Amino acid sequence: MEDAERERNGELIGPALGPVTAGQIEADLERGKIYRLNDRFFKFLFGREERKPLFLDLVNALVFPDGSAGFTDFEYANRELSAARVEGKDCYLDIVANMADGTQVEVEVQVRNWNDYLQRSAYYLSTLHASQMGLGGSYLDLKRTVSIHILAFSLFSGERFRREFCLCDVESGEKLSDDLKLIYLEVPKYASYGTPRNRLEYWLMYLAGMEAKKMPEAMVKDPMIGEALNLEKLFLQSREERQRYIVSYKAMRDAMTRDETIRRVARAEGEARGEARGEARGLAKGLNEGEAKGIAATARRMLARGVSSEQVADFTGLSPDEVEALRVGIGN
Repeated sequence: MEDAERERNGELIGPALGPVTAGQIEADLERGKIYRLNDRFFKFLFGREERKPLFLDLVNALVFPDGSAGFTDFEYANRELSAARVEGKDCYLDIVANMADGTQVEVEVQVRNWNDYLQRSAYYLSTLHASQMGLGGSYLDLKRTVSIHILAFSLFSGERFRREFCLCDVESGEKLSDDLKLIYLEVPKYASYGTPRNRLEYWLMYLAGMEAKKMPEAMVKDPMIGEALNLEKLFLQSREERQRYIVSYKAMRDAMTRDETIRRVARAEGEARGEARGEARGLAKGLNEGEAKGIAATARRMLARGVSSEQVADFTGLSPDEVEALRVGIGN
C-alpha cells in the first residue's frame, strides 16, 4: 500500500518498501511528516544533554509501565562499544545511559526485521554488561544492565506489544538475578490499540507516528509529549538536521527494499525447486528443500559479487558457518 493511500485510510505511517528520492522525503518534511523511529530523529529527540528529562521519562515509561518509582537521574555514556568485540563484531548502540543507581540502560531502535534479531539483542545486552568489567575488576561490582528494543515490526507471535525477559528457573519461574533484562516494544502491535491509558502507551502512540491533530487532548497537553512535538518543529526548521534525516531515511528505505527483494527471489526460487522435487518426494518436503536451495543459490550469487559473509548471513538467515561453506564451494 502506498504512503498516500495508507494516510487516507488513517493508518499510522511507517517506512514503506520501495525506492524513494530525496525530493519525495523533502516533500514529506515540508508537510510536517517525520518517521519518528528514524535513527537521526530519535537521537535528536532523546540523545542530547539538554533532552535528559525527555529521555528519562521515556525510559521510565518503558521499564516501569505500572508507574512505579523509576530512575531519578542519569548521565549519557559512550554509545559505541568498539573495544568490546566478539569474533570481530563491533557493537553500536543507539543511546546508552548510566543511571544514578548504577544501572546501565541502552535503548535500541530497529526498523529492519533481521532473521537473527533475538540473537543480536542478546549479544548487545551481554556485550554492554561485560563492558563494565575492567582489568582486575570484581564480578560483585557489576551493575544491572537493561536493554530496551523499540521495534518497527512484530517479532513475537500473539497480541502483547511489550515483553520483558530476565534470567529465571524454567520450571518454577524463580528469578535467578535482576542483573540482566531485555525489554521489547513492538510498535505496530500497539498501533492497533485504542486510546492510550498511561505513559508507556503515550510514548508508543507518539513513536507509532500519530499526528498531533489526531492525538487525544490529554496526550497533547502532556508536558513531555508536548515537548517532543515542539522539538519536531525545531527539527524541521534546521536545514542541517533535515539533510541528515534525508540521507538516513533514504538509506533505510533502500536497505529494506533490498532485503525484501532478496527474500522474494529466494522464496520464488525455493518454491520452483520445491515444486519440481515435490512430485517425487511429496509436496511439503519438496517445498522446504527447494526453499533452502533457493536461499543457498541467492547466497552464492551475493558472494560471487563480493558481498561480505556477514551481510549474506544477515540477508538470507544462513548461519556464518553455512555461508563460509558456500564461499569455500565457490572457490573450488
